[in-house]
Amino acid sequence: MDNNSTSARASTLTKWGWGASIIVGMLMVLLLTPFASPMPSAGLDGSWSFAMNVATAEHLRFGKDIIFTFGPWASVYTNVYHPGTDGLMIGGSLLIAVAMSAGLFAVALPRRRILLLLFPLVVGLIWLPYGSGWRDATLMLLPLLLPLAVVRGIEAGRQQIGILCVLAAAIAILPLVKGSFSLLAAGSSLVAVLMCWRTSPRLAIVIVITEVLAMVAAWLIAGQALWDLPGYFIAQAPIVSGYTNGMSASGDPKLTSLFLFLATAVVLVGISAFGNVRRRWYAPILFGLYLFVTFKAGFVRGDQAHAMIASTGLLLLGLLLCIAPGSEHGRGIAALAVGVLGSALIVFSYETHNPATAVANLGEAVKSPAKGLWQRLSDAQALEDSFQRRVAELRAESPFSSERGEVDLYSYDLTQVLVAEGLKWKPRPVLQSYTAYAPSLIRTNAEHLRNNPPARIYFNSDTIDHRYPALEDGASWLELLGSFRPQRVDSGYAVLERRAGSATPLQPQPAKEIEVRLGQEIAVPGSQGPVWATLDIQPTLLGKLHGALYKSPQLVLSVRYDTGEVATFRMIAGMASTGFMLSPTVTDATGFVALGSHYRDDLLGERKVVAMSVRGESGTRFMWKGSYRATLAPLEIPMTADADRALTGTWEEGLPSDAYVTGGNCNIEEVSGQSVTVESMALPGRLFKVRGWAAVNAEKGVANQGVSLLAAMPDGRTLILPARNVPRLDVSAHFKKPALAYAGYEAYVDVRKLPSEVHFRVLQSDGRQWLICHPPLLTIHRTDTLAAPPSN
Repeated sequence: MDNNSTSARASTLTKWGWGASIIVGMLMVLLLTPFASPMPSAGLDGSWSFAMNVATAEHLRFGKDIIFTFGPWASVYTNVYHPGTDGLMIGGSLLIAVAMSAGLFAVALPRRRILLLLFPLVVGLIWLPYGSGWRDATLMLLPLLLPLAVVRGIEAGRQQIGILCVLAAAIAILPLVKGSFSLLAAGSSLVAVLMCWRTSPRLAIVIVITEVLAMVAAWLIAGQALWDLPGYFIAQAPIVSGYTNGMSASGDPKLTSLFLFLATAVVLVGISAFGNVRRRWYAPILFGLYLFVTFKAGFVRGDQAHAMIASTGLLLLGLLLCIAPGSEHGRGIAALAVGVLGSALIVFSYETHNPATAVANLGEAVKSPAKGLWQRLSDAQALEDSFQRRVAELRAESPFSSERGEVDLYSYDLTQVLVAEGLKWKPRPVLQSYTAYAPSLIRTNAEHLRNNPPARIYFNSDTIDHRYPALEDGASWLELLGSFRPQRVDSGYAVLERRAGSATPLQPQPAKEIEVRLGQEIAVPGSQGPVWATLDIQPTLLGKLHGALYKSPQLVLSVRYDTGEVATFRMIAGMASTGFMLSPTVTDATGFVALGSHYRDDLLGERKVVAMSVRGESGTRFMWKGSYRATLAPLEIPMTADADRALTGTWEEGLPSDAYVTGGNCNIEEVSGQSVTVESMALPGRLFKVRGWAAVNAEKGVANQGVSLLAAMPDGRTLILPARNVPRLDVSAHFKKPALAYAGYEAYVDVRKLPSEVHFRVLQSDGRQWLICHPPLLTIHRTDTLAAPPSN
């Protein structure tokens, strides 16, 4: 009777397990396959996501033309829609979802299969539709399923070859999605082959062949040449090895979350090794590797968003230990409890979550892809139409949408050129400057400018993490200053045209190398002109170990200006070793153009560095060597009329003020940092900057097609002084019109070219005629007389 009852209970659990497995498979397909794909966006993350799609669709060579964290199947991670990569994204994601579901089924003990329902529940609770960290923790769980499925087959006396092959194929494409997935994919595959080899060498060979063929096929399907595949992995080495030094954020994550993760990880690895360690030797190795990778992904940046990767990893691993072989005798339940507790405590150490919000998110995680799937089946053209509308919106916001030619953009907001119809994107290999954090990556970008440059470059010096601006692609500045000429400054970018003929990059003058102690301030010789610095700062052996296990300690660059002001910036050792512009400090496109202008002292005179020092953050004196080698060399940058015109424009004779049609909306807000009033403003006889905003019709969101200042002189003559558009998101937000994102303007005016008193008004073009804005009016008068200005 008891035996019959036990048998019936086991049969019921098995039926429920099969039902649960089917439901899990359906839910995982919905959750992991981006049927409702987000559209492209601008900004730092939006740009690289879109750029990866464009690079794949245009068959740029990964590992050569493109060297980045992600590969040609990046859309499986980003989920961003592009007509040219949608098939790859859906196909790859579907394969991973099916492999994940089948792998979990193969790994789970029959009586534990009902618990498989917890996996889509967890993924759904942490699901976000775009760029969220749960993808890292979830996708990196997939490789663990292969060796565990092999072990489950050995214990059951029968291998599920079909599931193993599906798992092997899915794991093979992970490195082509994101290069950092390679370590876990290779480690898990090696363990699986070793486990198989003892009982079934033939199956081990099948797994290897399946992975090799799947990777090669995926590479070819993505439009890549087979001979470029080894180069892709070789190119990933400096990106992965330099990540902690280049991308660790200043400060530490919450210590509570860090200790919670480490404590939970130790317990989970301990549970996996408990019992027959000789038999289950693979468990602590695999799970320890998974936790190490999620730890690095979660805490190198140290913010809440990345910490959620680590939190999710604990929860998913606890679930996996609960259902996998070795979970008997309460070990699985203990692992689940520990994983849930550790994950929850990390989440709540950052903020308190509303349960209702979590439930709503869970519903949206299923509803959104379900609606997307229905839309794909019922209207195959809808997503492409949405894509075209979104691109049109981004194009309307881009200041370069009407231009033509072969271009690249520095430093990271690539979407502005990717959406322009007439522009052909010709990227440097490391396509966003902040990711060129290793010396080899910086040199690769500089070599690209020497050997295969685009015709035009849009340049600004946007940085992340408060780095010293000239560090990012620092070695390329020699090429940009020597081999390109500035055409204009527009919308926050210096527009640089490649010089005709065999232009050569600038070269710093010979200088003596000196030994400098960390923390020691040294004078910067020749600081009245540009100074090029090369700093060779090396970590100690302990520092290298610390960086490999956790993250590199921070370095701080302090610079003292001629005014006595001291400024501090984040220093990246790898970036400093290839050389960068130390003095003057250039923070924007205008300053970059001013380096080669006769207005250099007017615009950068207060940014000349007279002394500098490098120090480590508190507690890092054992992590960096106590001294470093520094070379500070003068850099001769010729002053050109091209640079002068790029800053001030070419002035033209204008019509009398009353000859222009009155119209448009505008304001003159600042003159060289001083707020404009109705009173006449007294200015010294030198270059000054006028700032404000203008639109043809602000209420309707009609942007102008050019803006200028009209200078009216006492003798009745007028001059048109070109201004340039600059970003004004506050204006765009105020009127709720995205098209006004570049409604701002600024103009540099050499008052030495004008009489002692001048009245300024704003002119803007509506595409047909110049409109004069009324009001405002700006009146300035000179307070002194200086030497004649440069002639341009």
